[in-house]
Amino acid sequence: MTGPTEIPVIDLAGLTAGGEERSRTMARLHEACKDWGFFWVENHGVDAALMDEVKRFVYAHYEEHLEARFHASDLAKNLPAGGGDEEPSDKVDWESTYFIQHRPRNNAADFPEITPPTRETLDAYIAQMVSLAERLGECMGLNLGLPAGHVAATFAPPFVGTKFAMYPPCPRPGRVWGLRAHTDAGGIILLLQDDAVGGLEFLRGGAEWVPVGPTRGGRLFVNIGDQIEVISGGAYRSVVHRVAAGSEGRRLSVATFYNPGPDAVVAPATRGDAAALAYPGPYRFGDYLEYYQGTKFGDKDARFQAVKRLLG
Repeated sequence: MTGPTEIPVIDLAGLTAGGEERSRTMARLHEACKDWGFFWVENHGVDAALMDEVKRFVYAHYEEHLEARFHASDLAKNLPAGGGDEEPSDKVDWESTYFIQHRPRNNAADFPEITPPTRETLDAYIAQMVSLAERLGECMGLNLGLPAGHVAATFAPPFVGTKFAMYPPCPRPGRVWGLRAHTDAGGIILLLQDDAVGGLEFLRGGAEWVPVGPTRGGRLFVNIGDQIEVISGGAYRSVVHRVAAGSEGRRLSVATFYNPGPDAVVAPATRGDAAALAYPGPYRFGDYLEYYQGTKFGDKDARFQAVKRLLG
């Protein structure tokens, strides 16, 4: 039985087992999407050696190209002072990041410091991550009673990109967030993260901040973005999350986003009264994303209503 802060773990081997085991796995996935909005997956089909290679690349790339630049930045030099009861700054994030697009266009060549062999490693890793995202999207759709292929067809052609992030040790962690609280704009987010340093937290039920903790046993972490919530008519909800800054250790985060393409048209799959009242649609995902950029750290439900007025 899952306790109040024990994040669900879905063993995806059950999806290929057939019969009752597949049904039980599908049910566990449905409950995790409906009741949590985030979960771990194991036996996910992404090669462990590839995951290790990607993590080694991120650490080495940060140390060689980004670490000195981060500590020389205005953020690091002008970190808000103070303490006591003061709230962390709501203006900045204590993170060093870059973003690589993989699908439909791959822009890894725009980073000349990333060698061709490393690009090949990233391509192989992303191919397996996309397969995992497609499998999860198909299972989510079937669990919602949607026709086979509905999520893939809605996203087509999907946009796939990865945010590579490092959260360095912070001298005044009470004055800044590693990353401020937000929901993700897109579809399915697959996270390869640190196996030693925590900091990621998800808000469950609007009241309880659940620490995700470091990775164990080669698992990947999954969370649902705003577009899955819209398609599901609110049956599955994107969840507010944040990263706490820490004073010891540095935290690695490699988040791959499987999103609709910018011209994909998104709407609740079934427009019952509740969905019609709560969610916008149909709208172009690119238009939603443009509005999201200025409201990322604001209230999600207010954003949905604003998008409904603007685009729905």
